[in-house]
Amino acid sequence: MKKLSIIITYHQETQVQIQRAFASVAMQVGVDFSELEVLLVGDGVPPLPSNLFVAPQALSVRQLTYQPSRGAGVARQTGIDNTTGRYVMFIDADDVMQDVFVLRNLLAPIKTSDYDVVIARYTKQQHFGQQVRYTLSAEHDWKAAYAKLYHREYIERIGLRWRPDLRIFEDTYFVGLACELAQQGFYLNRSVYVWLWNPESTVRKNDHEFDHQLDVWALSNRYSLAVLREKKPAVWPRNFYHYMADLFYRQQVYAPADAAAFIAEQTTLLVANRSLWTAAGQAQIRAEVMKLRQKGGNYAGMPMDGFDDFLATQMGYLKQAYQQFVANR
Repeated sequence: MKKLSIIITYHQETQVQIQRAFASVAMQVGVDFSELEVLLVGDGVPPLPSNLFVAPQALSVRQLTYQPSRGAGVARQTGIDNTTGRYVMFIDADDVMQDVFVLRNLLAPIKTSDYDVVIARYTKQQHFGQQVRYTLSAEHDWKAAYAKLYHREYIERIGLRWRPDLRIFEDTYFVGLACELAQQGFYLNRSVYVWLWNPESTVRKNDHEFDHQLDVWALSNRYSLAVLREKKPAVWPRNFYHYMADLFYRQQVYAPADAAAFIAEQTTLLVANRSLWTAAGQAQIRAEVMKLRQKGGNYAGMPMDGFDDFLATQMGYLKQAYQQFVANR
């Protein structure tokens, strides 16, 4: 068994981008390449010429492709299912590792302990007109698949897999649960990965239409909450209240692309978590909303106007679902 499986997923990236991502692995120093394997997974695309990937002789490099495209989550799960490394890490083909010491630094903690996850930070490349800026990710980021190592045995033990019906917000489900359910994690407070600017990436193309798919956002969170209710009930209410508070602001910033689909998914989520919809629970949501608008919060400075209407709307969804249930009995 290898120590680490590195899964590079690609879909619409150019050969230059994919070569660059792979080279950032092949150029690592201070590691034993015989303990590593790289699997390039093509999501709905043909195989690439093998001579594109110049690698150290000891490094195992393979390709796997399939048709049709099924999304990044399926590509990553395909990578997991077709590798054997004790740990797994993911690289998107339009990104790169931060420097040549990344693997040395990420692998150091697991030499002495079997951590469930190793979480590091990443750098975001952003474009503002003609200016390019680099910003560091938040500490303990639980939404990005990259800049992390996942212990294979731990992932299999908790039964966690990338969901095939989540083509977007797939990270919210998988990464969030992998980090939340971990009993032993290691935090590396340094950047190990660069999220390069790509206007054609899923989260940026078509003027960020990704963010307006609130029906999928609700679906991803409903799946996550269901797992937490079963496997870690102590944090289930907290995560529900945070989701609801975030949603209050999120739907103001990103109007739902499909309002009917969003209402249907949100209603299903509320019904599944209806035992938390109490007066005390609504007070918790209010407190979370106030926290998010404070300096340093995700929605710093945004007003709370309309919060009571927001709660009333959610209550309306629940009442309508109950009336439908009674009518169908």
